[in-house]
Amino acid sequence: MANTFPCKIVTPTANAFDGVATYVSFPAWDGQYGMLKGLAPLLSTLAPGTLRIDNEEGSASFLIEGGFAHVDGETLTLVTEGALPADEINLEEAKAELAEANARVTSDEKDRLAVERAQQVATAKVALASK
Repeated sequence: MANTFPCKIVTPTANAFDGVATYVSFPAWDGQYGMLKGLAPLLSTLAPGTLRIDNEEGSASFLIEGGFAHVDGETLTLVTEGALPADEINLEEAKAELAEANARVTSDEKDRLAVERAQQVATAKVALASK
């Protein structure tokens, strides 16, 4: 337990994870971050992608859909719009979701951003389900 730190994944509807970690890797707006015990204070925007939590029992992966990461003291809190465990992702459904997102074409700026976000989430979902 000496090299662990508290980690939480919070969504609008539930706590997706609340435990200890030895290492956490998550996608941020400016690249992939890795966290170990002895965390420095941090506030960062999350990007859609794969979040991995390692602990003494093994490793768990989640698809996250953006949000923010916050380190306060020794605790890493990830507040996200959605966190789906990797083992709950169906590859064929993820591929269909990506095809649907890629088929949407729009010239409206607001819709374009929504389409790009849907493409990012679906691409991350396919990549995670393919592992």
